[in-house]
Amino acid sequence: MQQPRYWIARDEDGYWLVPARDGGWDERSPFIGRVGYLAEVADLDGIDLGLPES
Repeated sequence: MQQPRYWIARDEDGYWLVPARDGGWDERSPFIGRVGYLAEVADLDGIDLGLPES
């Protein structure tokens, strides 16, 4: 399975398109669109997106 280029992340402000690399959260942009199915990722496989603590 290949690593995705972007992930869609959610916080209290909405949904974000986040580059799938270390520090990607700092380069996020608002996600506006549709997807047919989103699977929750539990194991980030060693990548620290820098997401804020929930």
